Amino acid sequence: MKTHFQILTISILFILLSCVSKSKIDPGNYNEKIDGISINYTIAGKGPIMIVGHPNSGKIGYELTLKPLEDKFTMVYYDSRGTGNSKAPKKLDDYNSDKLTNEIDLLRRKLGVSKICLLGHSDQSAIALQYAVEHPQNVSGLILTGTSFIGDMDETIKRRKDSENKRKNESAWFLQVVEDWDYMYVNKTDKDKNGRNLSDAPAKWWTYDEETFDKVKPIIKRIAEAGRRKPVDGESYFETQQQREKYLDIQKKFKTLQTKVLIINGKFDTNNPPAFAEELQKNLPNSKLILIDKAGHFPWVEQPENTFEEINKWLNKQL
Repeated sequence: MKTHFQILTISILFILLSCVSKSKIDPGNYNEKIDGISINYTIAGKGPIMIVGHPNSGKIGYELTLKPLEDKFTMVYYDSRGTGNSKAPKKLDDYNSDKLTNEIDLLRRKLGVSKICLLGHSDQSAIALQYAVEHPQNVSGLILTGTSFIGDMDETIKRRKDSENKRKNESAWFLQVVEDWDYMYVNKTDKDKNGRNLSDAPAKWWTYDEETFDKVKPIIKRIAEAGRRKPVDGESYFETQQQREKYLDIQKKFKTLQTKVLIINGKFDTNNPPAFAEELQKNLPNSKLILIDKAGHFPWVEQPENTFEEINKWLNKQL
């Protein structure tokens, strides 16, 4: 029994140390050629390596809002290709999920570490999960937020509409947000007939209420200033049917994934309603789901105290 305990202790210690590279990774801002593209990233904090970015909005939003994690992790905030201070690829198709997944692995190698933790928000959660399926030996844990188990493109549109209608019936504030967004779209304007500014409606749709939107708004502004994903030859990138079908095949492998996963979603995420977050949790055998009340798509920004408390509880059990 004592021998087995010693072996277990040594194994856990090895896993933790394999994430850490205190002597090689110094805080600062860096530019590296990754897959032939100049990629910008920032290192802050101490502990196991956690990589976070986003294929459309880059790193700035996470740099501004994930500082509490820097007490537990060496955070590597990176601008994915074409976002922020990173260069765009030469071909539009080089924004596809295979390229983005490989980008993470090449960044891991540049950092000189064998294992990484990943934080994936929204579209990046799919990239993080694909990476974990394809490189399980290199992942020690995932934190996912603003995510769910997804269907095909038609199902995604229907789910979003159903969720929107449900929230409209529950919240007068949200009903007004949808009406404002619809008015903007139909009339191609950002002001209503009385001159009221409607330009925030598309962003408000992702949040719980006016109070939580006020927390998210300055972050969205900084993301816009830093630069979202750049077009290539005047064309913007959109997911194709073929790429969606490939990801649906990857989802079928989730039940074989032994990586420890925390899913921490806003209870009122219109794009990822709780039922589908629960379905994702059921398909990940070593996962835990936490729903944060009075939060939408950005729980760690809308309700930071509750969200980081839950993250720390989970981390303390894992680490």
